[in-house]
Amino acid sequence: MFASTVLITLAGHPPSSDLLQWHEQEAEISIAVDGGWLAHREAGVEPNVILGDFDSSGELDEIEKVFPRSVIDRRTEQNTTDFQKALSWVEQRNLPHRMVVLGGLGKRTDHCLTNLMVAARVDPVVQIVFDDVHEWVRRVTPTCPLELNGRLGASVSLLPLGSVTGVLGSGLEWEVKAEDFSWDQHFSQSNRCTSDHVEVSCQSGVLYAFVSKET
Repeated sequence: MFASTVLITLAGHPPSSDLLQWHEQEAEISIAVDGGWLAHREAGVEPNVILGDFDSSGELDEIEKVFPRSVIDRRTEQNTTDFQKALSWVEQRNLPHRMVVLGGLGKRTDHCLTNLMVAARVDPVVQIVFDDVHEWVRRVTPTCPLELNGRLGASVSLLPLGSVTGVLGSGLEWEVKAEDFSWDQHFSQSNRCTSDHVEVSCQSGVLYAFVSKET
């Protein structure tokens, strides 16, 4: 693994400057994808890499002026999403232990769902987090269970992407005890953290824990 944590900023709902600066401090590599570079400009954080097609007039010149030390990787193929382009760049250099995605939620629902589907296909040992000002989303796999601390009272939903077996959830108002989830039959929506320590795991499949930041 070439880095412990990789930060990817997409062009969805932009993160606050504070959120981006905080995650950037924890990341060894930061990647801005397409319009995601604007959030970095707003926060005054220069990414290590900027990916995109840069088809807007003068955009590339502006990027090079604002972020002269960033590596510019122009990718013009239209048969992959921006997130897939970023993952391709990362996977060519070995996967990290943890990936944090900003700008991957909100703004356009189809883009949000696509990002979650794309993330579901990443090696299950990698911890994947989507974060924005409204909610925090964590992928849960058999090899990457969730331990959530300090969120007493927060709303949390456990939603499967396909079929997920052996789901366990403790520290919740409605605890989950070795249950099988599926998108068309069973899931846990608007549960609540009744402890400052919540654990979620599964035996197979991909599950997403959506934790609201709003009270």
